[in-house]
Amino acid sequence: MKHMLAILMGVMMITMTACGNEADSESKSKEVKAEEPETEEQAEEKAAEIEAFIQSLNMEANVETSEDTAEFQMKLENTSDEAVTLGFTSSQEYEIQVTNAEGESVYTFSADKMFTQEMVSKDLAAGESLTAEETWTGIKQSGEYEATVTYLVNSINEQPLEAEPFQLTKSFSIEAADQETGNSQEENEVPSEEPEKETPLESDKNKETNEEVKTEEKTVSAEEDEFRNIEVNGKNGVYTVTGEAHVSNGEFTYLVEDGHHVLIEPETMEVGNESDWAPFTLELSIPNEDLPDFGVVTLTLTANSEGSEDDIKKNIALEEITQSEVEKETEPTKREVKTEGEAFRNVTVVGENGTYTIQGEARVHEGSFVYTVEDGHYVLVEPTSVQVAEGAPAWSSFEVEIDIPEEDLPTYGSLTFTVFEESAEDGSPVHVNNLLLQKFN
Repeated sequence: MKHMLAILMGVMMITMTACGNEADSESKSKEVKAEEPETEEQAEEKAAEIEAFIQSLNMEANVETSEDTAEFQMKLENTSDEAVTLGFTSSQEYEIQVTNAEGESVYTFSADKMFTQEMVSKDLAAGESLTAEETWTGIKQSGEYEATVTYLVNSINEQPLEAEPFQLTKSFSIEAADQETGNSQEENEVPSEEPEKETPLESDKNKETNEEVKTEEKTVSAEEDEFRNIEVNGKNGVYTVTGEAHVSNGEFTYLVEDGHHVLIEPETMEVGNESDWAPFTLELSIPNEDLPDFGVVTLTLTANSEGSEDDIKKNIALEEITQSEVEKETEPTKREVKTEGEAFRNVTVVGENGTYTIQGEARVHEGSFVYTVEDGHYVLVEPTSVQVAEGAPAWSSFEVEIDIPEEDLPTYGSLTFTVFEESAEDGSPVHVNNLLLQKFN
């Protein structure tokens, strides 16, 4: 009997082991299946889905002009029944570029602004829109212009886009002041009309005088539905902003930023009159240590638009901060750049306008590291390998010479030297450092 019991127990154990192996086999099979690459059919379906989302995002752009001002309005609306997530490579969501009749670039929205260089995403529910308005003032030349307005969306629902599908070009004209009146008077040459000719000239002189007086306060063009007659007074972090607002609920919000950091958090301003224009005054104070070394300090006014769910935003430059000539003269030719991690240290940069010398020390696997140079849009120096004298754990000095043709340099933005070590396990970048070579404005 004992022998029979032992035999039965042995059979049961063999059966359980076989079942366990079969379950493990099925589990491994499932894991292998999960790791299978995306099929061509799946890739095509995903591309079709992205194309459908692109088609459902409707872009509009418009340009309104006066004697020396062009106002750009833009809108990107999600006309589908589903929410989408739009990805941007920085805090800059759109770009405006204007060319004259000869094709020369005369205005770029981002040229005097700075943006946070990090991935940003925007959720756009069904029926919602991204809207923006910007103003180009002080246009000196009359004539024909073309404005190219682009929403800088580089991904939809975390799927990258290969092009810039949200771009429109609009033509507009700037008319010369009193051009028609002047021509007709010269052609007719009627002496009796001379007194009439002096009236607009006298008016123009008065207008010029008023504008010269206002330059001390800096008058900002804001002839819009929500804000007008805005004036800015002050500098070095202390500003007084006055104007008029016509906003729903009798209130609007404002904040101050420098393109990288918010200097004054969003606050609400109550004007108490939603049926008519109401005056307002903002007293703004920013500690000196929070001000940027250079860049534009910008006030953003935000109001709800009547009859619409979209917010109206107005960006007003409070002050453009630049390095003084004394600071520029005393600035050392060699500057040390901050590094992170355990692979690079004591890194310095010398040079400008495309020619740079980077020196430092590296402690890297097998004495090898890689560098590249880019401007946020294009790779200007392809990934290049550098071999130093010794591998880790020893520190070895290195020197890299960079020479970029002038025609390849950006007209604005930052030139970045990216240096990293390749992982000994899988070759992926590790100990990555992004080091600033030069800013272009």
